[in-house]
Amino acid sequence: MANANPNSARERLVNLAAVGLAVALALTPSFVVPCSHAITAFGGASMPMRCHWTFKVERLLAAAALIASASLFAARHAEARRAAGRTLVLLAALVFAVTQEWGIGLCGSPEMACHRTAHWLWLWAALLAAEGLALALTRKSSAAQAPADPWEVAGSTERSAAP
Repeated sequence: MANANPNSARERLVNLAAVGLAVALALTPSFVVPCSHAITAFGGASMPMRCHWTFKVERLLAAAALIASASLFAARHAEARRAAGRTLVLLAALVFAVTQEWGIGLCGSPEMACHRTAHWLWLWAALLAAEGLALALTRKSSAAQAPADPWEVAGSTERSAAP
């Protein structure tokens, strides 16, 4: 049976790229390890530095981006793909925001390892935002030409047959 959706291979490639970027966001702090220093509080207790909390929040944002990008595989309508794209743009912006001084921030010294990690995160977030923006601004998607959902078709025929 021929594929009814001629652009589905291209859309799958876009979906895989979004998932890949979300995975890169999640795994970067594991491979480009941020600071592991601790701050000694007044009472003598040891506390993690600001960047520790920044990267914990960043991983949560990456998990949300992974869910949003994986939802592209289930998106049957163009509006669902545009909504997922807007969500990816928002999550990428939040990755940028959380690393800024007015967000949670990074360590004060630019020589600390967390700054190098943040630069990689910014790269992945920028690419994810660009892809999300492209999805969000797409006027006509091949997902709109996808075959109708059999459950929706069955529901519409039952409603039209009713007196």
